[in-house]
Amino acid sequence: MDEDRSPMQGYPFFAHAEFAVENSDVHLTARLCELSREGCRLEVKNPPLVGTSVLVKIYAWPYFLQVQGKVCRSDSNFGVAVAFGQIESRYVSVLNACLLEAEQKQRNRTVG
Repeated sequence: MDEDRSPMQGYPFFAHAEFAVENSDVHLTARLCELSREGCRLEVKNPPLVGTSVLVKIYAWPYFLQVQGKVCRSDSNFGVAVAFGQIESRYVSVLNACLLEAEQKQRNRTVG
């Protein structure tokens, strides 16, 4: 994937997130700011390099989901874009619920 592009056309979606860099002890706290079926964008200090494999955990009460992914964009102003890999079946409905909520909020903003 091109380093200058986000992995998705996502919805604004704000939540607490954490991610762990695979095969390391690095765990980072982040702020989720965009979400799609294909990935997400996170605001984080000291973002990992493009190509880094990560486990993303999203805490959006009452929802929780985690998904493996790969950093496809990284810079200190943008944050990181993570392209999701395979999503475990137990988290697919959670992701769909989050996206439905985000879509409804966006629709309400454009109507009003």
